Amino acid sequence: MKIVECLAPFTGTWQGHNRMRIMPTDEYQESVSAATVAVTAKDFVTIEYTWAHEGQPQNGLLLLGSGPSARGGAGGDATAEGEAPPSDASSGPGATAVWVDSFHSGPEWLTLSGNIGGDGVVRLTGSYPAPEGPDWGWQIHIEPGDGNGGRIIMHNVVPGHDPYQVVAATYRRQA
Repeated sequence: MKIVECLAPFTGTWQGHNRMRIMPTDEYQESVSAATVAVTAKDFVTIEYTWAHEGQPQNGLLLLGSGPSARGGAGGDATAEGEAPPSDASSGPGATAVWVDSFHSGPEWLTLSGNIGGDGVVRLTGSYPAPEGPDWGWQIHIEPGDGNGGRIIMHNVVPGHDPYQVVAATYRRQA
């Protein structure tokens, strides 16, 4: 399955809410969120989204494409709210992405790779250099839903610790 087929139910304009925390012991902060999901250049999907942190507007963009199947690191199925996904990789068609976010990724973009699971969830993993020591990482899971709603879940991956949920954005189709 190609990325445009997988994310077809998620195309359109969405309204929802974003829950974010910095550290796993922090309380989640909620904000209103909006997203526009569209096919671009025939074989790619863009997800543009907005949210807020402490009242300050934020935004981000994911550019997704099909790619080679990734092994060992795309992350497994999402679990209960706030829990990290299992570390076993799902297999399936490959997916790649470039991600920018005004709060999380600046000033550089993050490249991610992963798979489209049999359940239709896109699971991506990428890493970024830490100020000291080994690279840190992100897991981004895009759940396209059934055409009525979808979710974007993000986990931070800190070396030596289990991944923990940082963002849970839930969307419903805009009326």
